[in-house]
Amino acid sequence: MTAKNEPQYDVLWPLSRKAVKKTAAAPRVPDLNGKTIVELWDVIFRGETIYPLVREYIKKRFPGVKFVPYTEIGNFHGAREREVTATIPDKIRHFKADAAIVGIGA
Repeated sequence: MTAKNEPQYDVLWPLSRKAVKKTAAAPRVPDLNGKTIVELWDVIFRGETIYPLVREYIKKRFPGVKFVPYTEIGNFHGAREREVTATIPDKIRHFKADAAIVGIGA
């Protein structure tokens, strides 16, 4: 029971309708030997520390793997975000990448 003097408020649902349809993920690369991995980083959280550790870990398991460091792609976050992001597909093709590690965050 509500009191007559209490205010009433309109309530909005905080979630919107889905704007993007779900798609299946690309199949995993079963063996990284002989493959090229591109690193993409938004230069926000400790990538300069974490990416070398990830490279080392992967190279122990797959000694024939090659990496294209995040410095080759550029920071895809910030003032030049659109410009850099637009170049990523061409750079991935240029380096003939088979896989990517995208962003590292907290």
